[in-house]
Amino acid sequence: MRKFVVLILVTLLVSACTPTPPPTPTGPCAITPVNPLTVYMLPSAASDVFGTLASETYEATAKTADGFYGFDPGVAQAGNSGLYRLRWVLKTKDLTTSAGCANIPTVVGPITGLCYAMLMTDTPVYSSADAGSSVLVTLHIGDFVMVTGHDTGWFTTDLNVGTAGMDSIGHIEEGIIGGLKGACEGF
Repeated sequence: MRKFVVLILVTLLVSACTPTPPPTPTGPCAITPVNPLTVYMLPSAASDVFGTLASETYEATAKTADGFYGFDPGVAQAGNSGLYRLRWVLKTKDLTTSAGCANIPTVVGPITGLCYAMLMTDTPVYSSADAGSSVLVTLHIGDFVMVTGHDTGWFTTDLNVGTAGMDSIGHIEEGIIGGLKGACEGF
């Protein structure tokens, strides 16, 4: 009996000394400026400026590893999808974030100064500028890929830069993409 009581006391003592992990943050990621903040078109301070976030609270749905939070500004944006639909603010001392921000995805955003194809439908990427060539990958609505060239009816793409994440050059039929975004002069 005495061993049984000692065992119960030890069990209670161990469980009392074991810290309870903090609860996982839930809810949306609310971002609110303390002071006005610059809102960028892409997650980069070198990007074009979209406007200023003064006092409104928005729900961020993505973040980058280097501290940008992306949110949908709630305005019409013809031809924008996926990460290009978001607008970005940098997390500084002037931006408060809610606990739910720990749970939103960390993404790699488009790089400023490059040209990207916006995809508005499932889009095959071919190994050469020929619809009879092999399909390297099918990209989906909201995906984007870097455009490196244009030749009669086809865009050449670098599949390593964008959402595909493949170390390959691909080709997309011109009529399929939803549009070009970024530094696309000459394409």
